Amino acid sequence: MPVHLWFDLAGYALATGTYLALRRRHGSGSSPLPAGFGLFYLICASSGAMIGSVLFGTLNLQLSGIPDGLGKSVLGALVGGIVAIELMKGCYGIRGSTGGLLVPGIALGIAVGRLGCFAAGLEDHTHGIATSLPLGHDFGDGVLRHPVQLYEAAAMALFAAGYLVMLSRRPLPVLAQGFYLFAGFYALQRFGWEFLKPYGTLALSLNLFHWLCLALLCYGLIGFRVSTPVQQEVTAP
Repeated sequence: MPVHLWFDLAGYALATGTYLALRRRHGSGSSPLPAGFGLFYLICASSGAMIGSVLFGTLNLQLSGIPDGLGKSVLGALVGGIVAIELMKGCYGIRGSTGGLLVPGIALGIAVGRLGCFAAGLEDHTHGIATSLPLGHDFGDGVLRHPVQLYEAAAMALFAAGYLVMLSRRPLPVLAQGFYLFAGFYALQRFGWEFLKPYGTLALSLNLFHWLCLALLCYGLIGFRVSTPVQQEVTAP
């Protein structure tokens, strides 16, 4: 089994375990989801994430002059999942954030997945550009490159730790606005790392993932601004 797949499975397991632990801790209050929507929610989110991952991952490889095979993208999965859930919420008139308890698990899952990207090396096409800095890593071809996978893994692990601290101190506002905070943070840190990658540009000297980050940042800012903490106990989405 490819080494990256092992890390992916570990990330999924960690994300699921974290979510279930938080759900037990915060009980069953007033979720904005109607009763019985849990499975449908999961199907929508998973389908959107898979489509977004392959679509944007493959398109980025095409723009970067790597036409063979299918690509995958964590950022694409996040964007695809968000679009699917927001469409579902719009169709059924569901208001309010449904992802507050999912955030720590997603962040930790991304961190573990990025370790898999690092272990996969050059064939994963997630490495950074050449550098002379001490942090440079040789992926096997004698060139020191930015280990951007590790940069992102560290950023998301730190975010998850900070989020859990905030959740323990102010659960209501964090659950109401936390997913938008996560979206904005992920967009900002990922936007920066993209300048250290050898991807082809799309427009204005920015690559496809830069533009997705900008869209995700706008989503996070707008969502954070319009969302308001509920005045009663909030449960998992």
